[in-house]
Amino acid sequence: MKGLRKLLAVFRAYLRSVWSYPGAEALRSIFLIVIMVVFLSLWRTTYDAMGTAHLGGLTLPQMLEYLVGTEAIVLSSPAFAARIGDDVRTGGLASQLTRPVSYIAFQFAAAAAESWPRLVLNLLIGTALVWAVTGVLPLTAAGAAAYLIAYLPAFALYACLFLALALTSFWLEDAWAVTFVATRMVMILGGLLVPLSLFPPALAAIARILPLQLMVYGPAQQLSHPFSGIAALLLMQGIWLAILGSALWLTYARGVRALHVHGG
Repeated sequence: MKGLRKLLAVFRAYLRSVWSYPGAEALRSIFLIVIMVVFLSLWRTTYDAMGTAHLGGLTLPQMLEYLVGTEAIVLSSPAFAARIGDDVRTGGLASQLTRPVSYIAFQFAAAAAESWPRLVLNLLIGTALVWAVTGVLPLTAAGAAAYLIAYLPAFALYACLFLALALTSFWLEDAWAVTFVATRMVMILGGLLVPLSLFPPALAAIARILPLQLMVYGPAQQLSHPFSGIAALLLMQGIWLAILGSALWLTYARGVRALHVHGG
């Protein structure tokens, strides 16, 4: 219980720090608006060229809302590599290891304070844009609830994966290249730009095996199909969370030992 109170204190401190200037955070959403304007033109042309009202089981407004959901997740995700790389290079990690809170738990709490409000803000702004340009409000209360429920384990999966990759800074000093490749894999196989339902069968089979689609595609599809298959989604997220969580802990434990051996 005492540990939980400490993590809540970290969460509140980072929340105040990040959101002291809400105008600056709102400006971050300009990038989302630019992306969605491009997607609107692209997908409207695609639907017209195909002569259909549905692609992958989605209408045009639903497809745009799906893309709002995926972009909101990725754009709100924390930059672990830069933060941990700085800690390793500057030696600040040594002092952080003496804190009465686990370094991993501290990073999770700080990332949650940064990411969760940004996700909601991006979702609202993106949805408003889709509504304005299509005249259809594709987001329902059930869709928003299912999306947020699926997002929480998706956030934990994303954090486990990218925090583990960022911790390779113990050996590489700069994990930017590793996380860059992983980010691009999320974009391609996670369903960021195109739903898995529109993938070629062979590529879709590969994507469904990997945990990347559980971080992006899984939650985003809940926007248009609320609670459809959510039990199976949460189960798979839980299984992969155990796997990636174990990998994260092992990477951290070995990294700390290496740091101590080298006198860090």
